[in-house]
Amino acid sequence: MTMPNYMTEFTFQTEWVEKRGFFLVLAFFLGGLGTGLYLVSLYLDFYIGLVTGFLIVLVGKSAAHIIYLGRPWRFWRGFLRPQTSWISRGLLAIALFVVAVGLQLAPTLPQLYWLPWTADNLAIRVFAIIGAIALMAYTGFALGVVKGIRSWNTSMMPVLFIAYSILGGAGLALGMLSGIKSAVDLALVETMTTWLLIIVAGLMGIYLWVTYNTTPAGKKSVVELIRGRVSLYFLVGVVALGLVIPLGVASYALISEVPTVVIAVASACELIGGFSMRYSILKAGVYAPLI
Repeated sequence: MTMPNYMTEFTFQTEWVEKRGFFLVLAFFLGGLGTGLYLVSLYLDFYIGLVTGFLIVLVGKSAAHIIYLGRPWRFWRGFLRPQTSWISRGLLAIALFVVAVGLQLAPTLPQLYWLPWTADNLAIRVFAIIGAIALMAYTGFALGVVKGIRSWNTSMMPVLFIAYSILGGAGLALGMLSGIKSAVDLALVETMTTWLLIIVAGLMGIYLWVTYNTTPAGKKSVVELIRGRVSLYFLVGVVALGLVIPLGVASYALISEVPTVVIAVASACELIGGFSMRYSILKAGVYAPLI
């Protein structure tokens, strides 16, 4: 009797990355990017960034989630299991973020000047920040509870996804600010981005080392990232485009002026790296053999 492959061999998960699963990866990326851009813009007092981050989550992430879940008319059912489902908790985080930021931005519209609160309302900002952090972290928690995939089942997942979300937001803000006139100090954003790149590179190194030295399944995932079926996405997308090029440009910008087009390219590379990180981590997820 021939045993199924999953009984004796490592099995790659495909549901969360292939076919319609691609839209789940896209939703994870857009959720982190939008909330990261919002938090960075809130710190910098960058209004266009606030609006852009809000729209990325409201339109981009929500649409990608709906496509992944299928049957849009049943989308509301995704909210009904927050006690057991991280997808439900993620949808609630989306709702909290969208409602809070919508309330924050509403008084800035000329047509809604009469609203009895302002964009500086502290309570609304606090709820928006909570929603943003929850939305950034939930992806890591959603992966972390999958005990069958050792490369996901680690407490580093939420930390890594939060760090990448803030980095993506800083990178996008830097690209936007380099092309427009703004009162925001561009040098401050460049310094912020440089340190975030260093932190993220360190976290990724720690994640790879810890995962490689835990279980055979974890080691298999890291090998796939470094020299296996996912290595192109990881080494080119995550490492070269997402970390090395932006870090080189950001470091040089600290000591000399960098052309706007170069900053824009580095920002684009950073975004590619953020998407590639999520895609690579999900693609390299493997189940250990049962026997």
